[in-house]
Amino acid sequence: MRGLIWIIVLFAVAVGLAVAAGSYNGNVYVVVEQTLLRINLHAFILGLIALVVVLYLLVRLIAAILNVPGRMQRFGTARKGRQAAHALNNAGLAYFEGKFQKAEQEAAKVLANKEAGDNRTLALMLGAHAADQMDDTALRDRYLKDIESLPAKQQLSRHLLLAESALGRRDYPAAENHLAAAAQINPSLTRLVRLQLRYAFDKGNALDVLDKADKLVKAGAISDYEAEQYQGWAYRRLLALASDAGGLKACLKRIPESLKAGDLCVPVAEKYQRLGMYAQAVKWVNEYYPKTQQTELLEPLVESVRFLGDKEQRRAIDTADGWLQAHPDNARLLMYLGRLAYDKQLWGKAQGYLEASIALKPEVPARLALAKVFDATEEPEKAETQRKLALESVVHEEGETALLPAHK
Repeated sequence: MRGLIWIIVLFAVAVGLAVAAGSYNGNVYVVVEQTLLRINLHAFILGLIALVVVLYLLVRLIAAILNVPGRMQRFGTARKGRQAAHALNNAGLAYFEGKFQKAEQEAAKVLANKEAGDNRTLALMLGAHAADQMDDTALRDRYLKDIESLPAKQQLSRHLLLAESALGRRDYPAAENHLAAAAQINPSLTRLVRLQLRYAFDKGNALDVLDKADKLVKAGAISDYEAEQYQGWAYRRLLALASDAGGLKACLKRIPESLKAGDLCVPVAEKYQRLGMYAQAVKWVNEYYPKTQQTELLEPLVESVRFLGDKEQRRAIDTADGWLQAHPDNARLLMYLGRLAYDKQLWGKAQGYLEASIALKPEVPARLALAKVFDATEEPEKAETQRKLALESVVHEEGETALLPAHK
C-alpha cells in the first residue's frame, strides 16, 4: 500500500514538472567578465542535475578509495573472529570426546587470537579443565590465574574446579572455602550440590548428606539407588552418634518407617541395649520381630531382658514362646528361648528349648548354652559332652575353611 502511494506521488510530481516546463520556456544568462552566455532554461536544469549526479558519484568513489584500508582491517578482524570461534568449537568437541591435549591446544589458539572477544572466557575454562584432566597442575593453575582476573560472577567454574581438586587431595579447608565461594554465585547449581554432598560425606556430616541428597533427588540428578545408599549411610551415622535417650529419639524421628523395619531394625535394637535402655529395646523387638522375623533381633532381646524385673522377664519369655507357636521349627528362636529360660533358672524349660534347637540345627552357641544348663543342674558329664561336640564342630568348620583354596 505504501509503495502504491509513493508511485502516485511521484507520478503527480512528474506531471507537475511537465506542465511547468511547457508553460514557462525561458533562458538563463550567465555573465563571465565580458562574456555573456545564454542557456535554455530546460537545458540548464538538466545540466545542473547531471552535474550534481556526477559530483555525488565522484565523492562516493573517493570515499570508497579512502575507506579501503579500513575495510581491509575490518575484514581481517572478522576473519580472526571466525577463526577464534572455529578453534573454540574444536576445543569443546575435543574436550567432550576425551581428547584433552587437543582441547587445551585449541583453547590456547583462541587465547592467542586478539580478536577472540568473549570467546576468551570459555576458552580459559576449557583450557583449565583440560589441563586438570591431564593432571598438569602448573598449566591448570596458569589458566586459573587468568580466570581469577575475570568478573566475580564468572569465577564459578574456577571455584568448582579448585573445590573438586581439593576434595581429591583431602584438603578440606580449601574445599570448604571454594564451595562457599561458589555457593555465593549460584547455590542451586547441580554440580555444586554434588560436590557439597561429597564434602559432607567425607566429613561425616550426616544431616548435610541427607539435605544434599534430597536436593539432588528433587533435581533428578542422582538415581534412587544412589540416594538410598547416601541416606542409609546418613541414618546409620546419626544412629551411631546418638549418645543418650534424647539423641536417639530425635534420630528415630528422622528415619523412615521402611528403614526402621528393614536394614536399621537390628542396629536400633542394639543401640537401645548399648545405651542401657533395656525396656525400650525389648519393646522394639516385640514390635518388629513379628513383622520382620529377623533372628538378629533376638540377641539384644536376651541381653536386655536380664536387666528387667521378674515380671517383665516372664512376660518376655511368654511373648517369645508365642512366636514359637507360629514358627515351631525356628532353631535360633528355640536357642534364645533356652537362654531366656536359663537366665530365669528355669532349667527344665531351658533344656527342652535348647535340645529342640540342636535337633533342628546343631550350632555351637546352642551346645554351649546347653552345657551351662547341665552345669547348673549338676550334670557335668553331659555338660562336657556338649562342649566336646561344640569343639568338634569348630574344628570341622575350620578344616573345611582351610581346604577351600585347595579345591579352588
